[in-house]
Order: sequence, then C-alpha cells, then structure tokens
Amino acid sequence: MLEFQPGARAYLLDIHALSTDGDGNEVFVGMTLKESVWYQQYLEDSFSGNADRTDDSQERYLALHDKHEGARQTVIANVHKSIIQ
Repeated sequence: MLEFQPGARAYLLDIHALSTDGDGNEVFVGMTLKESVWYQQYLEDSFSGNADRTDDSQERYLALHDKHEGARQTVIANVHKSIIQ
C-alpha cells in the first residue's frame, strides 16, 4: 500500500502520477503494485540518505522511473487531447 504525507497525494494526482490498478490498488502510473511500493520505498530511502546503491537498486529505480514517466506522459497527452476535442 502506498502512503503519502498530507498534500502529496493531491499533488501526485494533479500531475497524473497516480492511478488505480485492476484490483483497486493505488499505484504509480505505469507500474504494478509491487513496483510502486518498491519505488516509493527507494525514494524515501534515497531522500533520507539510506538508499543502497551498491546493488542493482539504482538501475531498477531508473528503469521504473523511465517506465513511469513514459506512461505518465501518455496520460497527460490523452487528457490534453480529450480537452482539445
């Protein structure tokens, strides 16, 4: 389950970073629940200076980030396209 500080969920929704999967779980756009939970934990560890960068975690983070941003940009493009039509 994803957990956010007050205001963070609203911000992430505003920038189209969150979605709901087929099971009703809140996820980062373009990710599974398992990926989303891992991604959020890695970000928290990174911001607190506790991220382990000696294993493949940083590469996994970058791959998930690229996957997420690609999916998020698609959502944004579709939202803008529907507004224009």
